[in-house]
Amino acid sequence: MRTLNAARGLRLPAYIAALILVFPFFDSLYTEAVSHARVFIGRLAVTAGIASEGERLMLGIFKPEVPYAFDGLHDMEEAIGTRFDILSFYATWGERSEDAFPIELLRATDTYGAIAMITWEPWTTEFAVNAGRGTDAMRTDLREISAGRYDDYIREWAREAVIFGQPFFLRFAHEMNNPQYPWSVQAGNSAADFVEAWRHVWRLFREEGAENVIWVWSPKREAPHDLYPGGEYVDWIGTGVFNYGIFGEAWYSFEYLYESIYRSVILFDKPIMIAEIGSVTSGGSRPDWFSDAWRKISTQYPATRAVVLFNNPADRTLQDAAIDWAIEDDDATLETIKTAVNNGIFR
Repeated sequence: MRTLNAARGLRLPAYIAALILVFPFFDSLYTEAVSHARVFIGRLAVTAGIASEGERLMLGIFKPEVPYAFDGLHDMEEAIGTRFDILSFYATWGERSEDAFPIELLRATDTYGAIAMITWEPWTTEFAVNAGRGTDAMRTDLREISAGRYDDYIREWAREAVIFGQPFFLRFAHEMNNPQYPWSVQAGNSAADFVEAWRHVWRLFREEGAENVIWVWSPKREAPHDLYPGGEYVDWIGTGVFNYGIFGEAWYSFEYLYESIYRSVILFDKPIMIAEIGSVTSGGSRPDWFSDAWRKISTQYPATRAVVLFNNPADRTLQDAAIDWAIEDDDATLETIKTAVNNGIFR
């Protein structure tokens, strides 16, 4: 008996040692299972109707300090009488800390009760692999993305997206037909290059299990059909509508700016998001412009399911002027949103 007990006493540390050896594998499997479960639940929330045809519009905002801070957002929400559904922010590619997957910002947005939209810009100058390429490094060669040059970085984003687990919009390589961006077709990339790069990034996310990502394909103005990756690879269509007033050619109505865009993207049979909307004050009445926009969206453009205010007080996309699109101190414009909320246009 003593011999048997002694043998058992000797076996116990062996069991413990075995458990210690295999625990990391069980822990990894458990973590992965939980992540996939959260992704699955999140995906159900997406397909169940983040915004389906016939529902009220989702309202979002880009505000430079959000989601780092929310104080000013509370004030705007109090003024318009509703909460923002979408909080928009921008992220660049690279190996700097600021280029990593912004999981804390996504968690802050989720805690706030909104859905994040990341405009993910594939600048490639900050990768060590491109050091020494000189001015050529300023151009984003989409064929390099398709060939796997940045796969480790993309997969890391995808894995972090799985860990986050909740639905979020990913507006990848937006305005691919805007010559201002190095990933555009005007920068030496072909339409086929863009389509293949998009599909490659999408596939890597799917391989990692990041099915909670809502993919937003967002051209500038009218949608070039040869740049469309295909219905399987796109969940929403995004666009921008800006009335530049005296900073542009003229003061244009919302309908003038949006009509041709809408007609070009409705053919894809996807929910449409105005991912950036703004008007200046010089040249006409901004409150009237927005009031007309809300009315026209709800009556003439039913496939539009979300609108995101571009509340940037110092937009420098024009070389010769900084434009103030912010409406947070414009009581009359905020009142148009409150009226639209009361009229059932927004959620």
